[in-house]
Amino acid sequence: MVKVERLNRQPVKARKIDLLEFIYDREVVTADDLMEQFGYTYSGAHSRLSQLSKQGLIQQLTKGRWCLTEKGCNKLDYHGVIKIKEDEEERAKRQAEGRVWFIDNGRIRTAKNVSEMLLTLDEAITATRELKKEGLL
Repeated sequence: MVKVERLNRQPVKARKIDLLEFIYDREVVTADDLMEQFGYTYSGAHSRLSQLSKQGLIQQLTKGRWCLTEKGCNKLDYHGVIKIKEDEEERAKRQAEGRVWFIDNGRIRTAKNVSEMLLTLDEAITATRELKKEGLL
């Protein structure tokens, strides 16, 4: 007789803040989402969602679909999670936009803030002429 050993895979113990952050990222979650992300059983995931609901941190939108409440968002804000997420989004947005270059006293520079990126039409025409003169366009 061959003895088969089962691996004892315990779910990763997720802190409340981890669950709330996951729900914040996804906006709407189901028990299946928690099962996939944190290794819960269906009943374990459903139990965690019920606990968070009883604490007023999440609410059920439709059967089996949950989202954060204002209290849940406030908890994330208190722990600094929302600020970090907003900073990451802003950083990604800036990277996606690329950098804006301009000429200042004959030197090419990178704009550091929005006011440096704004040009009037006359300034843009002048900058284009300078770039053409210097062979950069």
